[in-house]
Amino acid sequence: MNPKVSVVMPVYNGEKYLAQAVRSILDQTFKDFELIVINDGSTDNTAGVIKGLLADPRVRLIDNGTNLGLSKSFNRGIEAARGTYIARMDADDMSAPKRLERQVQFLDKRPHVDVVGSNMIMIDEKGQSRGLHRRQIDHIGIKFSSLFSTPMMHPTVMGRAAVFKTHPYNETMTNSEDYELWSRLLFETGTNFANIHEPLLLYRTYPHSFTQTLNLDKRIVSAHNSIRNMGHYLKLSEKEKNLIADLRKERDLSLFRLARLFVLYIRLARAFSRKEKLGFKASLRIFLQLPPKAFFLAKYWVKRRIR
Repeated sequence: MNPKVSVVMPVYNGEKYLAQAVRSILDQTFKDFELIVINDGSTDNTAGVIKGLLADPRVRLIDNGTNLGLSKSFNRGIEAARGTYIARMDADDMSAPKRLERQVQFLDKRPHVDVVGSNMIMIDEKGQSRGLHRRQIDHIGIKFSSLFSTPMMHPTVMGRAAVFKTHPYNETMTNSEDYELWSRLLFETGTNFANIHEPLLLYRTYPHSFTQTLNLDKRIVSAHNSIRNMGHYLKLSEKEKNLIADLRKERDLSLFRLARLFVLYIRLARAFSRKEKLGFKASLRIFLQLPPKAFFLAKYWVKRRIR
């Protein structure tokens, strides 16, 4: 019989933490799953680590042979998935023991929700906590937050298989493929999103992790996603687009330019509330996302002065 959940885990040269990541899935309280590991042309001992895990019948291996990249690896895993739900997992993170159980329960009880993520705890190389990372919980909050950055933390996500099989990752993208997919689903389909408040993933950052090696090209692609999403609500001038891009490139911005950026955020909140036809309470929740952004911009300016 097909499993309830297919967990898709691409890995490239991930021998150091792979066994921990896999063990965090195999030890889940929810047992009706398969784990699809995609070896994306690793040149370290990743293949040897995977070989030692294949004794568990729930583990399936897809070997790309050569390095195809994340988007193609994701799509290969999704194509092979047999579950009702598909969950994402990275080879250097760890899922909380009840992650699959909580997300399956959430989707089973809410047929209108298609994709669910969660908050997560940041950890370092040694597994020590580095703080809680939060995302918006409800669909409308998630949609508004997508105007600024990726609204879902990729390795926390579980969704209905039909969504991922119908709308695959864009294989022309070498980074920000998740942000592009969420944006496409939010603005071109009727896909409904949610995040669980409980942190269900330990997200590892270290000097050579993807999070810590975001190069200029990746930041530019992320800025383009943001600008495109904002364009659904406001016609941005070239100066405004450049301002958004300069912030993402971490350039030195004057206090005046940062103030202009925050005024743009206010305009976006107004346009978003109007176009989405939000009531007073829903609009208020949107505007409550703005004070943290003001704090971020102020902190950004101070840090640039200290350097």
